[in-house]
Amino acid sequence: MPNALYPPLKPRSFAELLDAVLQIFRLSLLKCLPYATLAIMAGQLSTFYYLSRGRMPVLGSNDPIGVTLYGVGTLIAVILWMALLRRQSGIAAGRPVTGSADLLDTLKRAPAIAAISLLGGAAVSVLILPALALAPPYRTAGIAVMLAPAIYITIALSLALPALVLARKGVLGSLAYSFRLVRGNWWRVAFIYIVGIAVVWTLCSLVATIGAVALSDNGAADTAIARAITSAAVLAVAAIGLTFYSALTLALFGDLEVRRMTGRA
Repeated sequence: MPNALYPPLKPRSFAELLDAVLQIFRLSLLKCLPYATLAIMAGQLSTFYYLSRGRMPVLGSNDPIGVTLYGVGTLIAVILWMALLRRQSGIAAGRPVTGSADLLDTLKRAPAIAAISLLGGAAVSVLILPALALAPPYRTAGIAVMLAPAIYITIALSLALPALVLARKGVLGSLAYSFRLVRGNWWRVAFIYIVGIAVVWTLCSLVATIGAVALSDNGAADTAIARAITSAAVLAVAAIGLTFYSALTLALFGDLEVRRMTGRA
């Protein structure tokens, strides 16, 4: 396969970028699905914990075990996503991809991945938390005012992790590199993210709707089986969706890099 999918040879139009995303997704799906499935499952560790205790997951729960599992599961999920991204970059570049080299290489960067995730989260929290601390009559207005800069910072720093594992930057260097890549392309990046999220959300919603219909059509004896099948289907679709979103991130990162090198915003 010609080495043209990643890194790209020239800046791409929006249509060319989406075409590259689909090609990367098609070429990498089967080889990346194991990482994606494990990432989705890791992200649900706290949910599995609550369900095993006969409780529904509650946002803002003060259960220390549940909170710890949420944090650990999220970190594991992000590490596996970065390993998936590394593997996709090799496939898109036409390099042979075998074994667990991508995972092992990403694990070496686990402390940096955690640091970037914490710093990025802190940058957004600095904007949102003061609004949450306002008195109830002013809280909604405060959140609305701070939401715009919070979204801006979130998107501006969204490529810091890819910069770490693909461009081999350091922690602070990755954050700065992401900001430089997005600068001048913020609306383009935001729109591409919206497209990717919409595709994944539509797939998951479709499967969940089909599962709900199946549950309503089955008797009590078949409800548990139908629920298990639906859960497995949603997990599979979420893993496919993560693989697609990762392909989108890879194509976008490569496009922004070549735009920066050629001076095209």
